[in-house]
Amino acid sequence: MDYQESQEHKLIRESCREIASDYDVHYWREHVEEKTFPQEYWDDLARDGWLGVTIPEEYGGADMGMLEMSIIIEELSRGGGQGGIVFVLTPVFGGIGIQRHGNEEQKEEYLPKIANGEMRFCMGLTEAHAGVNTLEIETTGEKDGDEWVLDGQKIFISGVENADTMLLVARTSEFDPDNPTSGVTLFLVDEPASRDGIDLSKVDVAVPWFEKQYQVDIDGLRVHEDQILGHVDGGLLMLWDTLNTERIAGAASSLGGGLRAIDLAVDYASDRDVFGQPVGAHQGIQHPLAESYAKLMSSREMMYKAAWKWDNGEDAGMEANSAKLLTSQFATEAASRAVQAHGGNGFTHEYEVYDIWQNARVTETVPVPNEMVKNYLAEHELGLPKSY
Repeated sequence: MDYQESQEHKLIRESCREIASDYDVHYWREHVEEKTFPQEYWDDLARDGWLGVTIPEEYGGADMGMLEMSIIIEELSRGGGQGGIVFVLTPVFGGIGIQRHGNEEQKEEYLPKIANGEMRFCMGLTEAHAGVNTLEIETTGEKDGDEWVLDGQKIFISGVENADTMLLVARTSEFDPDNPTSGVTLFLVDEPASRDGIDLSKVDVAVPWFEKQYQVDIDGLRVHEDQILGHVDGGLLMLWDTLNTERIAGAASSLGGGLRAIDLAVDYASDRDVFGQPVGAHQGIQHPLAESYAKLMSSREMMYKAAWKWDNGEDAGMEANSAKLLTSQFATEAASRAVQAHGGNGFTHEYEVYDIWQNARVTETVPVPNEMVKNYLAEHELGLPKSY
């Protein structure tokens, strides 16, 4: 296994650092407060070709892999704000999903627009009743001629107002206990915010995020059969096929945020004088930051291993889930320690570390709770009985 950094990887890091450096905490805070999409930032990512990092060249992409995507997200997140997590939905569920499971017409329609930044995706999966058990989703689709009629409700759907397309998950056949993974279909719903049959209600959440969260009520939504991704009733396996890439991308975002918290804490502790010397000279500040840095760098190795295995067609389930688990925990801990290193200043708007902590804490719960990740590892890696 070889996932050592090449010269190309170093250039990717430098380019992403340059982009991130142009957008400071005030830029991101303004977009959070006004709930506006960071269009200028998005355009810069598109201009440099990063949005199409895994998309084949024939569709306008860079034809790289998850290792390169993880480096990009890590550096954008370490650069500040929400630069890494903004990257995830469209390139992963839109780009990789369509690249792996779309027909040729869908690839030609969507992939170039994803690569050049013209198109943004949102994901219509979560439901209040089903939670993480996708088998129990209650959004349904019934065939009517060459269309499907969809009804149901989704919750905690991010960025519908900015999305050009929603990847909507619905049950199209009754649950069969003898074939539990069948019966779910993926639909590409264009212009979801303005479609007849879709009604949006804002969900009030405390997370400092530039995109709103929505409850999406679906009533008689008509989607043409050509807008099915993959094949009818086969959506669950296709969805799971991309989950490892979601885990890797999410891990990269958490990792970058945790490293940024350490960077900020080190800068502050080096400059802030207490009792005649920098506060960073005291082991009570040094040791927690050093320990968190070691944890984050160790989890980064697991994340890179997951990306390398994915790129080489190997099963990356253990590594991807472990990376998600560890980076979310370690980033939250690192951000908490960075707040402590700042003292009272850590809770002010002038400094960034409390915002990092809030966003890092979210990653322990979404897109999948860490408890479910542990369940996966216990059952599939340790051979313990299924616990849920």
